[in-house]
Amino acid sequence: MENAVSVNVKLEETPLKTFDEIFGEGWWDKDEAEDLKIPPTTNFGQNVHHQIDRQNTQIGQIEPNSIDQNPPLTESDHSDNAKNGEEMKKNSTEKWKFDQMKAELMRDGFKNSYHQEIDKTVAKELGLSLATIYNWKRELGQSKPQHKHSHSEQMKLTKRYYEIKHKTPKIRDVDIAKRLKIGGRTLVNWKRQFKRHQLHQNSVDGHSV
Repeated sequence: MENAVSVNVKLEETPLKTFDEIFGEGWWDKDEAEDLKIPPTTNFGQNVHHQIDRQNTQIGQIEPNSIDQNPPLTESDHSDNAKNGEEMKKNSTEKWKFDQMKAELMRDGFKNSYHQEIDKTVAKELGLSLATIYNWKRELGQSKPQHKHSHSEQMKLTKRYYEIKHKTPKIRDVDIAKRLKIGGRTLVNWKRQFKRHQLHQNSVDGHSV
């Protein structure tokens, strides 16, 4: 214990010496000191910036085989897109013409005419088929289901037709059909059915007599 205390006392009493006192003045080289003060230049900063630039470039690019990359459009794709655009533009123009002509016909006194007859007239003027017109109307939600007359309604309207025809023989069937609010082709079919029915009825009455 006494030895430890004596050692501590000696260490406390011993003054600290500088490097010059220990090694003597001039122990260090000035050139080496300058090297110690100024760290050697390296390309670390340049390398770091270069590495970051490379990473940013790679992030912004998409590999050729990546699924996120859209294939470039070919000349045929551009041609198809142009054709589709022209066709849509043409259809929209024809639809506009159709609506305009139909509105003019209805203003000029065709209000009582059937829409089908107006459609036929306009389609003929535009050089279009009725199928095209009906497809347009279906797309626009303008097509309505046609009313189907019952057998009793059919017989009643057919008899009404013959009454009108008997009173005014020169009147056209088309005009009578318009008055009865049925189509001309429908009237022709009803007349045919009515005649067959009358013939059948007469034959039955003849046999019964």
